[in-house]
Amino acid sequence: MGTFSGRAWLSALALVVGAAPAFAQSEPVQLDPMTVRRLTDLPGEAAFLGSPYILASRNSVEFNGRLYFLSNVYDPKSSIRVGELWVTDGTPQGTRSLQEWLPPSTSIDPLSLRATPHRLFFTARTPGARFQLWTSDGTREGTHLTRELPPDRIHGVGYQTPIIPVGDSVLFTVLGTGGLPAELWKSDGTEAGTVPIKNVAADSAYVTAGGSARLGDTVFFTASGPAGEELWRTDGTEAGTLMVRDLNPGPGSAFPRDLTAVGGLVYFAAQTRQEGHSLWKSDGTAEGTVRVADFPREGAGNHIFHLTALGDTVFFISYAPEGISLWRSDGTEAGTLPVMTKPASLIGGTSQGLFPVGNRLYLVGQDSVAGDSLWVTDGTPEGTTRLPRPAPFERAFIDGATAWEGGLAFTVTTGEGASELWRTDGTDAGTSRLTRLPSGQPSATSAGLVPFQGALLTTAGDAWTPRALWRLERDDASLTFVCPATKDVPSNRPEGTDLFNHPPELRSGPEGAAIRSTFMNGRLLRLHEPTPITYQAEDALGRFAYCTTVTTSRDLTAPAMNNCPTALTLSAQSARGVTFYYPGLLIVDETSRDVLVTYSPENGSVLPLGTTQMTVTAKDASGNVNTCSFPVTVRDNQGPGRACKVNEVRVEAEGPGGAHAFWPDLTPSDSISSQVTVTSTHASGDLFPLGLTRVQVVSTDDAGNSTTCEIQVRVRDSRPPALTCPEDQTLTTSVMSGTRAEYPAATAADSVSEAELLYSPVVGTPLAPGLHAVQVTAIDAAGNAALCDFHLTVQYDPTSDMRQSMGCSVGSGPESAVGWVALVALAWTLSRRLKDGKPRG
Repeated sequence: MGTFSGRAWLSALALVVGAAPAFAQSEPVQLDPMTVRRLTDLPGEAAFLGSPYILASRNSVEFNGRLYFLSNVYDPKSSIRVGELWVTDGTPQGTRSLQEWLPPSTSIDPLSLRATPHRLFFTARTPGARFQLWTSDGTREGTHLTRELPPDRIHGVGYQTPIIPVGDSVLFTVLGTGGLPAELWKSDGTEAGTVPIKNVAADSAYVTAGGSARLGDTVFFTASGPAGEELWRTDGTEAGTLMVRDLNPGPGSAFPRDLTAVGGLVYFAAQTRQEGHSLWKSDGTAEGTVRVADFPREGAGNHIFHLTALGDTVFFISYAPEGISLWRSDGTEAGTLPVMTKPASLIGGTSQGLFPVGNRLYLVGQDSVAGDSLWVTDGTPEGTTRLPRPAPFERAFIDGATAWEGGLAFTVTTGEGASELWRTDGTDAGTSRLTRLPSGQPSATSAGLVPFQGALLTTAGDAWTPRALWRLERDDASLTFVCPATKDVPSNRPEGTDLFNHPPELRSGPEGAAIRSTFMNGRLLRLHEPTPITYQAEDALGRFAYCTTVTTSRDLTAPAMNNCPTALTLSAQSARGVTFYYPGLLIVDETSRDVLVTYSPENGSVLPLGTTQMTVTAKDASGNVNTCSFPVTVRDNQGPGRACKVNEVRVEAEGPGGAHAFWPDLTPSDSISSQVTVTSTHASGDLFPLGLTRVQVVSTDDAGNSTTCEIQVRVRDSRPPALTCPEDQTLTTSVMSGTRAEYPAATAADSVSEAELLYSPVVGTPLAPGLHAVQVTAIDAAGNAALCDFHLTVQYDPTSDMRQSMGCSVGSGPESAVGWVALVALAWTLSRRLKDGKPRG
């Protein structure tokens, strides 16, 4: 959200400044992706910019998870800007002044705040005293003067003298005779560790403000002595503090400036009598300090500025009669090439700032007359473009910029005092407004941006707060005004308009959000006098939204139209659509009694399927016109009829795999759509398994309406197996109690499943002599059963076992008969002799 297409990256800003939009605004107003919260009010002229003329300067440092900053207040007694120490953890409760940690009336040098891994350092002074070096570990007890300077250092530390962090220590200079920075010191925050490194004044030299740069543990700086103002270096020791090379031999000065570390070298601008102004580089040795390229310009003095590292390449700005140029250099003369040259009026002739972000470099040109400009480059002429001006037809100014989320975040303030936060990745499509900033306080526009905890902090004032610290953070449900650049309100009296409750629309905010404006409710807005009005909204979560609109009272009293719908959706009554009648609109006019109302399309028209734009126009006797326009969408919301002609189909199983089932054709009807598509999980005639199968049938018309019905297919096995019993059987036994049942198996056949055979009595069951019935049951997997029976006769024959006793076999032939007669005779004889247990004669 908040992103605008292609060329329209600043069209929303044009809404604020009253100029015509820079680009076509075809997209609806989007919610800003960031929200604004106030952390605390700030005193004086607090700002995050250390210098009002250097866009990249800061008077804040991050230390131990908190941000320490200075309030940067102008002191009329000393005519210098001094700082008051503050700290924030990103919350209102954790944002407060730390001046109580310092002696009363202590003032801090606004450009002196620095941090090492374990301490803060800054220079401060008490009334009637000089600036001295202070330190803090983030606690009241750990905040103290590092060391009282010796009495002979009557000037103390110079105002806006650089403090350079090196490891856990800092380097700084102490003023000598005449107030010149002459003595180089270092401090680790302790009294014993705050010591002078070298008295440069002893060599008839003094440290200048030409700049400094670090390469590892070596610091490069400029100092002036018998050889003039030249390049020096120090490793923190007296022996290691010396002039690198006399660039301009003799007493003349080379004026090294803009010292910048790039890779393993330090680049700087300098000038000599022979070559004029040149680009130099140094590895810290005299022989390794060489000129890279010359930029002669007679009588122009220094004209190479803003040396900035991007990877292993140094970029800088040069001034020439033909205009302002952006250059790049790889450290060789052949590799020092112009990227672009433009007239000063196009880039911004007052000052510039270079911001490296990733593999891109942004150039901000600041011009107090023509307005500011923003450029982006990948280091090649063809990859260098200018992003559209914030306000194409009016001045706009970039008051803060910083690398953030892989791009450049920056603030823009217009001549009307409206301020906004933007972000760009260097492309039109990747450039968007993030939020509107507090506005309505011309003397306290947004100044500086500091990334902190993934959010952005800035200082600004609005019409109700002189200046405050604000937190800007991502928020998908932020408050957002629909903020037009200009707004004409109809006059309700000859002198103008008594303005009542006229704030712009507020998006995404709760209904209870409080809205106030700089224009008193009910006050007369005079006819034809454009008046900037700033609106502020605040919700219960402490989120703010701002809008500045230039409002003008005009004789534009058109009929008021209330109850205008935003959009309507109707269901089609037939294939032609639906007959539409406009809803009742409350149309009133304060001056005209006769209002002509027209409708397009006419009332009672038949609207076809799709969307039709409806317009109601009301025109009063003065020719003022108001319209109410809304889309009416006619949709086919009626689903087709059921395609299923039957709900259930029952079939007999054909085999183990089930059976084929058939049903009537699926033919749904639809009174609106001309075509209906029918899909089903099974087709008529498919083979279905045993049991219940649910066939889902879906009918879908052209509009996507669908109707579902179901056919239940039941495949059952209701036929019993075909069972065949054996023939009747006869069993002979010589035992009077009978014998065990024995008989052949029955046979059963089933086309669907195997059948289980059950016998009663079962084989092996003891049977007494006589006639027995054997019942056979065949049961298949579906539980279908078939029955049959046969008879089993058990005969008692006492001689049946003798036929096969003792290994002899009694046959059925004549010989067998003779044998049987003999055996019977023998048995009868023995029985007679042994009758009654006694032998007989």
